[in-house]
Amino acid sequence: MVEQNKQLKMENVLSLRKKMTQMQLQQEMTKIGEFLQQQSVKKSGYIVTATFSVEIQGSQQLMDVEILVPLDRKIELPEEYTFKPVFNLVNALSIRYEGSPVNFQSAINQLNEYIQANNQQVITATYNVMVKEATSEDDMNDMIIDVYVGVNPSIL
Repeated sequence: MVEQNKQLKMENVLSLRKKMTQMQLQQEMTKIGEFLQQQSVKKSGYIVTATFSVEIQGSQQLMDVEILVPLDRKIELPEEYTFKPVFNLVNALSIRYEGSPVNFQSAINQLNEYIQANNQQVITATYNVMVKEATSEDDMNDMIIDVYVGVNPSIL
């Protein structure tokens, strides 16, 4: 079920935005985790990803992706990362997906159908909040992802 007027707010956010393959995305997530461990910094919330575009290069999908990680405190970051004191997405539509990542597209389709049926104007990328990640093959069917997308509050 799509919910309206939702907010996604995080503080002390590590951000990494770049073009990468799915495999590189996983590698970057691991790298960020190792960096946080070295700095003795903890996540203060869920990891969020946003995909801005996808292009095909050769036989691979190259995604323009942003990884957002809320931290328990402000820290100095290496040049490849950006520090955002506050990330605040307001007036968003949201939908929760529970299950295997194989069927995740069904939630996106449901959200898109809602957007079209209600003449909503999307003004942000789609943000995926990993509420419950799969830590093993056994967990794959129990993933929980909250999806947010900002819409124009004006009625035109």
